[in-house]
Amino acid sequence: MLYDLDLAVIGGGASGLAAAVAAGRELGGEFKAAVFDAQPRCGRKLLATGNGRCNLTNRGAAANSNCYHTDDMNALKRVFSCVNVQDTLGFFENIGLVCREEEEGRIYPSCGQASAVLDLLRLELARLNIPEVCGCRIEKLRRDGGEFVMNSPSGLIKAKNVIVACGGKAAPNLGGVDWGYSLLCSMGHTATRLDPSLCPVPVESPHLNSLKGIRAYAKASVCDERGVIYSDSGEVQFGDKALSGIVIFQLSSAAAHARSGEKWIELDMLPERSEQELAGMLTRRRALLPHLTLENYLTGVFNKRVGMCLLKQAGMSPLSRSVSQLSDSDIRKIAAVIKRWRFPVSGKAQWNSAQVTGGGVRLSEFDGLTMQSRLCKGLFAAGEVLNVDGFCGGFNLQWAWSSGILAGRSAAALLPSKSNRKGN
Repeated sequence: MLYDLDLAVIGGGASGLAAAVAAGRELGGEFKAAVFDAQPRCGRKLLATGNGRCNLTNRGAAANSNCYHTDDMNALKRVFSCVNVQDTLGFFENIGLVCREEEEGRIYPSCGQASAVLDLLRLELARLNIPEVCGCRIEKLRRDGGEFVMNSPSGLIKAKNVIVACGGKAAPNLGGVDWGYSLLCSMGHTATRLDPSLCPVPVESPHLNSLKGIRAYAKASVCDERGVIYSDSGEVQFGDKALSGIVIFQLSSAAAHARSGEKWIELDMLPERSEQELAGMLTRRRALLPHLTLENYLTGVFNKRVGMCLLKQAGMSPLSRSVSQLSDSDIRKIAAVIKRWRFPVSGKAQWNSAQVTGGGVRLSEFDGLTMQSRLCKGLFAAGEVLNVDGFCGGFNLQWAWSSGILAGRSAAALLPSKSNRKGN
């Protein structure tokens, strides 16, 4: 027997480390626990969050469920009612982390280092005598009487309670895995469709090569034949065969959970003006700048390359023509493209470019007040392996902390106290 434990935490990412610390602090060293991770070290994905600064949480995360996707919104709200943003900040303050709030409610460590968050979690685990067992993938999980038995390459592991917190499929280059779903499904749970989320969206356009690397402000919408699925405004980055930027990441999250079928992204390049106002402005520019060629007609309104692509999209080629040759009909076509520049979505995003997994094991199969399985007593889950994902800005890490802390405390509460064990 490799380990005989009170609690096994499968996964050494954000939710798993938080769960282990929370359980250890709850029981004060009265039990045997360990964190098992398949990677050479714990927390690799956590180190990359917030571009290495760790966007720890968001002030609006617990209250604003509109920023999350899940199959059970009521269960999500119950989790956040048990462990909210302030509770999370208190949890980290108690292990030595000082935080600061920045724009849009985003909260970061004051030191600006994701590595400090990981270091403090690991130092607390060491204080609580909870080992991190790295390079140890749990391959099978089963119930045997009153305990769980796990298979690993190094041997059998037994535990009274188990927390599955091994993350999702996103970012496999940083340790993203898909076997957590299999472990939970082997215990009777079910998983929804998995999709890359918070990532660039692959699109088709003849203009992307000439726009590569350019950033522009726009109102962006992901649409299908039934209308707009989701809209947001912000900086869009044009890439090689894809659109990127935070606003596109938010759209990718909405699109991952949308109905199947053809989708496209529409960019409104001047959202502050109506189409009629825009047509009027373009008509005035025709009168003011008749000596210019079309190549420079939108210079001063947009990045020059963006302006040229908009004109080509509107069918105004060749751009060597004089601005004075534009008809009123041409101006209406240009205005329409500026307000609704369409980019057909051309397939699935890549898992390596995704920050989070859309979908997962159904949250509805777990108790939102404890994170315990409704199907198997003593089995808990937390973090990205469950069907919860949020927008950019600290929402996904808040889910990891809330679900992990709640699972750890609940799993600890389910264990008999040291005095009760002696009495037995």
